[in-house]
Amino acid sequence: MTSRRNFLAGSAAAAAAAFAGNANAVPVMKPAKFDETFDFVVVGAGGAGLCAAAHAAENGVKTAVFEKMGIAGGSSALCGGAWSVGGSDMQKSKGIEDSDEKFFADMMKTGQNMNDPELVKTFINYSKKEYQWITKQGVKPSTVSIASGMSVPRAHRFNPQKVVEFYLDYAEKKGANVRFNAKVERLLWDGQKERICGVKVTVDGKVKNIQARFGVLLANGGFSRNPVLLGKYAPPMRYAAVIAGAGTAGDGMLMAQAYGADVLDTNYVKASYGFKLNPTTIRHMTTIYYAGAIIVNKAAKRFVNESLSYKLLGDEALSQPEHASFLVFDNAIRKKQMADRPIDQELWGCIDQGKQPEFAYIGNTIEEAAQKAGLDPKTLAATVAEYNKLAPAGKDPLGRTSMSSGYGKPVALTEPPFVVMPATAAMIGTYCGVKIDSKLHVIDVFGEKIKGLYAAGEVVGGVHGAAYMTGTAFGKAIAFGRLASEVVAQERGK
Repeated sequence: MTSRRNFLAGSAAAAAAAFAGNANAVPVMKPAKFDETFDFVVVGAGGAGLCAAAHAAENGVKTAVFEKMGIAGGSSALCGGAWSVGGSDMQKSKGIEDSDEKFFADMMKTGQNMNDPELVKTFINYSKKEYQWITKQGVKPSTVSIASGMSVPRAHRFNPQKVVEFYLDYAEKKGANVRFNAKVERLLWDGQKERICGVKVTVDGKVKNIQARFGVLLANGGFSRNPVLLGKYAPPMRYAAVIAGAGTAGDGMLMAQAYGADVLDTNYVKASYGFKLNPTTIRHMTTIYYAGAIIVNKAAKRFVNESLSYKLLGDEALSQPEHASFLVFDNAIRKKQMADRPIDQELWGCIDQGKQPEFAYIGNTIEEAAQKAGLDPKTLAATVAEYNKLAPAGKDPLGRTSMSSGYGKPVALTEPPFVVMPATAAMIGTYCGVKIDSKLHVIDVFGEKIKGLYAAGEVVGGVHGAAYMTGTAFGKAIAFGRLASEVVAQERGK
């Protein structure tokens, strides 16, 4: 029998084909001579890659980062800045009782137990570890709030651009070599040692072969902007908008698959609900349903339990007639949301100035707001009246008994002015990818480690499972970036 390893080691013809054209999904053998050599090569300069590079360089590991775009950040720089941590000092100062155990239970429940328990535990551990480190460096969250999948508030709100800038600056100060407009095309294979040994990079139209003595880290994001992969793994997402890093084309997953990497959670690719129509930034998203808003369709009727993960809300919303849905809320809910999630002030703060957002409709009565939004006024008024009567009393026919995942109680919509906002779901990440173990080694379809290859951030599967808790994508990127630096340092020390 010919093993996968032996096939790779002896595939000289495949290697020649790979050098001849980038379209071939076959192993690329190492060159006779490398153009440059590093201890550790990181593919992607987003949150995961930069955090890994920062700490690796800090530990004396000779590190290079290759980013195909002209700027750092990727999807991390575009996200809402929520970083989920359990048992933080900020939570304790606000009287919020949280723990790793409670965090773990929420993650598994939200993921419908389809996530890998060991990966979840590793994430939770390193999320807190890195959170404590970075806050000591002076990078701190503005608040902590409740959001998707949480039984208690644990979404620590950071300025994501500031976090990315911090890691980039720290990495370069510690000696990491960060290069932009440098696209990694393929992973390089050492047939004798049976391991990934470097990368093939295109810089300014020139191809370079870069050696990675102790490992390559894939940290180059998901595939939200690759319609071919979306069509393959998540056809319904063709109705969703896309808010993700411009470079999220699935490069990392595809390069790993060329060496037999397994993938996880691709059947759970979902869009996030709560964006205004035709969004262009994460700031066009609200989670006001977790403050008490309800969601209706074009018939002005509710169709979903609004306390569910916004991934599941996105599924339900996109399945409605004409893929249309609307958020409905009152003034008290609006004010609570702006207090709990300051970023929403950009959406709703103008109402306090007597202005109307161009993407929403306001009325002194439910009927007036409905009329402006093109919904049947009597039907929407009846929908709100039924909700006000049943949901706060724990009798909601759709099963809503909390604001979010068991936290808080539903409230009646009674305080004018009332708002109706046409809403949609958008792709801000794919939340799936290559299979890894708890040390970030990429695992192949036979359950074996692909030596020399690691992965972190959005390119990784197994953490989220069937749905998604707010703050676990940004948090996962940073947490696993920290872990990657420790693993490669250990590898160098062998």
